[in-house]
Amino acid sequence: MVDRRSAPGIPSPTRSGSTGTELSGVPLSRQETVGAAVWQALLDAADRAVVVQDGRGVVRVVSRRAAELFPDLRPGAELAGVAGFTGSEQGPVDTSCQGLPWRWTPTHLDEDHVAWHGDPAEPEEPWCEKCAQARFLANSSRLLGSSLRRDETLRSIVQLAVPTLADCCAVVLPSRRGRVEWWRYTRGGDTEHGRVGQHVLRSVTTLAEAFSGSATRPLPGRPVPGTRLDWLVAADFAAPDAVTVVPLRHEGLTAGALVLAGNGSHSADQLDVVRDYAGRAAAALSSAHSYSEQARATEVLEASLLPAALPEVPGVAWSACYRPAHSSIRVGGDFYDVYPESDGRALFLLGDVCGNGVEAATLAGRIRHTVEALRLVETEPTKLLHLLNKAILTSADNRFATLVVGALERLDSGVVRIRLASGGHPSPIVLRATGAVEEIAVPGTLVGVLPDPHFGEATVTLSAGDVCLLYSDGVTEARGGNDGSEQFGAHRLTEAVGTGVGMPADDLTRHIERRLDAWLVGRDHDDVALLALQAV
Repeated sequence: MVDRRSAPGIPSPTRSGSTGTELSGVPLSRQETVGAAVWQALLDAADRAVVVQDGRGVVRVVSRRAAELFPDLRPGAELAGVAGFTGSEQGPVDTSCQGLPWRWTPTHLDEDHVAWHGDPAEPEEPWCEKCAQARFLANSSRLLGSSLRRDETLRSIVQLAVPTLADCCAVVLPSRRGRVEWWRYTRGGDTEHGRVGQHVLRSVTTLAEAFSGSATRPLPGRPVPGTRLDWLVAADFAAPDAVTVVPLRHEGLTAGALVLAGNGSHSADQLDVVRDYAGRAAAALSSAHSYSEQARATEVLEASLLPAALPEVPGVAWSACYRPAHSSIRVGGDFYDVYPESDGRALFLLGDVCGNGVEAATLAGRIRHTVEALRLVETEPTKLLHLLNKAILTSADNRFATLVVGALERLDSGVVRIRLASGGHPSPIVLRATGAVEEIAVPGTLVGVLPDPHFGEATVTLSAGDVCLLYSDGVTEARGGNDGSEQFGAHRLTEAVGTGVGMPADDLTRHIERRLDAWLVGRDHDDVALLALQAV
């Protein structure tokens, strides 16, 4: 191999005074005193293929990497005809080395010298229609499966098909009351949807066949003259020359069609892609539909387990707080209810089922429904608790509950009298308008444990401004503080209630919530419930 450092084509640097520097025609950097050997070593250490040619097309400098890859590149040789160079290049040059593509990019050092930097080039993949179709289908599956919301899935189905499969895509599905739901996307437009009558199925030939499920493959169709196509194309879009209709079928999806419209028919290969795309769209839509149905059922069931809105009772203002332990669901094991009577009296309760989550919420819902039925035959709080205890014991559920039941009536004197009965529940608190805080002790056994329980009783009267507060143990047992291990405790609750003197019932419950939040500092907690009634 040629010794590039001793080759005659590589001159030594010389000082040319203070006005400029040259290396026998090759410009130097500002470090004018660096020798040729040092410049060569720098190029070699960079491990880059670099070749410098002069204005006559003669190779002046060759880096180690370039010499290894292209042995014919050596100082003093003409670049033309070596390694694929012609000598007249003005831009990048594509060559090959050891069977691999190689690209040389020029950098003009001055008007007489050009440095060529060589790098391996990634070969461009030849266009493959099958590969493009496979990528389209794979990408479509990923995007169609990215959401389980029905509306978002339908929007994705019509948008992804344009423009790869057609200029316009629509989905038609059965809707309520014999109507048809449609979703459409046109190239350059917006996604639109609506509902129309069954006549839409007669606006395109073969649409009714595909929609009903009697067809199993893509069908060619055409617009029927004189019919409205506003469900398929936008108002400013010309009527399509060709239409392809594909049934949408997958498990629970028993009716529906994908409609592709454009100015050209699909080839046999394209129809295979259309069929595949429709199958993936149907699967995604079926999953989204199932999820939507389950979500709707869950929402309805949750709503039946949530506390009802507080009613109006003459002479009493109500306020409540309800926080399930799990943020992912809206229900828990704590519950409260208020049942007003037509004569101005009312029955109210607040309870706590053992545990939390869906299982506890289910028993809480059964207790609420049971009490709502029992109160029609019994309004005495203690007797009502005994009946409820028997009902829970006869059920298959082995959970128990704590409960406070109260019956209130407004007396002629204007005060509100409350009769309380408790089954193992924390004692209610009364905040007087004077600022005094009282704990109403109502001892009793758990509800749903013993066949012959004892339930304590107490009576309390409220004057204007007085508040009676019922709460669950999720308040007093909330762990927080410096290390998160200390309970909020009854003493902190009593202090929080006391500092709320003079507040309306709504403000008082919010005041207690804020104190509890400050204590928890975002930590997990058990179900929490508050029910406050204030004499007004």
